[in-house]
Amino acid sequence: MMRERERERERERERVALKYQAILKKLAAERQNKGINQFSMARSLGLTESGYFKVEKGKTKLDVERLLHMLNTLDIPLKDFFKDME
Repeated sequence: MMRERERERERERERVALKYQAILKKLAAERQNKGINQFSMARSLGLTESGYFKVEKGKTKLDVERLLHMLNTLDIPLKDFFKDME
């Protein structure tokens, strides 16, 4: 019984990780589509370029406040950003 719960938790962590990576990829694509480089996005967030690179690559966790700031910078409403995601 315990192993079964552990396996289910691990599967859930994997599902979340895949969704998180999809969000990061979409943010990077939207940034590029808008013609905003990493340096400019980093400055708008108060980060170094290296710090922003780590966020975009998933090395530093993206928090909700930073996500909202990024979407604002990209001029993308929250509901529009997530509308095609499951």
